[in-house]
Amino acid sequence: MIRYDTVTCALDLDAAGKSAGWVELTHSDNDWDNSAIRSPLGVIRGGDGPVALVTGGNHGDEYEGQIIVRRLFEMLEPADVPGALILMPALNMPAVLAARRVSPLDSGNMNRSFPGAEGAGPTRALAGFVTTHLIARAGLVIDLHSGGTNSDFIDCGYLTLTGDAGMNRRNRALAETFGLPWTVVTPPGNTGGDLDSAAHAAGCAMFSCELGGAGQVSRVSLDAGWQGVLRLLASEAVIAADTARRLGADGAGKTRFADLGAGSRHVTAMRHALAEPLVALGQDVAMGQPVAILRDLHDLDLPAQELTAPVAGVVLVARCRPLVRPGDHLFTIGPELDAKTVAEMAG
Repeated sequence: MIRYDTVTCALDLDAAGKSAGWVELTHSDNDWDNSAIRSPLGVIRGGDGPVALVTGGNHGDEYEGQIIVRRLFEMLEPADVPGALILMPALNMPAVLAARRVSPLDSGNMNRSFPGAEGAGPTRALAGFVTTHLIARAGLVIDLHSGGTNSDFIDCGYLTLTGDAGMNRRNRALAETFGLPWTVVTPPGNTGGDLDSAAHAAGCAMFSCELGGAGQVSRVSLDAGWQGVLRLLASEAVIAADTARRLGADGAGKTRFADLGAGSRHVTAMRHALAEPLVALGQDVAMGQPVAILRDLHDLDLPAQELTAPVAGVVLVARCRPLVRPGDHLFTIGPELDAKTVAEMAG
């Protein structure tokens, strides 16, 4: 039995073969007193080769990653894995059960809770377990996200700059191998307390991505993520190359880069309104181009408001819900980056 704070696991993470169990969180409230919240955990270990941790459900309303991680456990056997795979499809099970971005137990955002802490609530306890017992065993971490209920993302990998040129080059290579249509470049420390930073601190290679969104499952995004995971695991010798091909991986397409850091801009509503989009996810837009029309919810006499693109670039994120309030971002637009610029940003 291994433990971190109120989280335990009886599964032998180092045993050879294929085994499944649970990470168990205890939390005493009106609903979960005298209960355990179980999140499935699988291990496939075929040898002494590289070890990868693959996770989904970091946010509870993101589904492509949850499916991909479960599919890996279903379809792979120890003979396919020269090293080991640790698979956790529902990283924040309380949020998954509630179909919410954050945990209903403590409003904890798992991807702002790493590396975890004892005595700081259930979400940080889960993050601490993952950091202490799962990340510590891995050389590669893959965390699969999507836009969740509120947003739809272009299918993209993250190149999160770290301040270390060697690690940046490594992360770029991972993104190019995964081969999603886009890779977005973000600055160091852009998201404090995320799984990426915990993996980097442990010396792991780390890749995260966005696959669709809108609280649904996109067939296109699911297929792109599935093939990308297989390619990346094969390139890192975690699974055999012929296994990746057998399960449907083909050659990676060339990824394009976009700035999701200082060069990107939001298109933001500043009134309660019904939003009519004029552009689509993935569309190229010019600076000053109309991208949405807002119509006041209550007063027909108020004129419609036209919102325009504050920067030229690609629509990287689109809001799903047309009812908006002040501060809601309708779109995020980022300029495309050429290879030379990406290399300069990465150091």
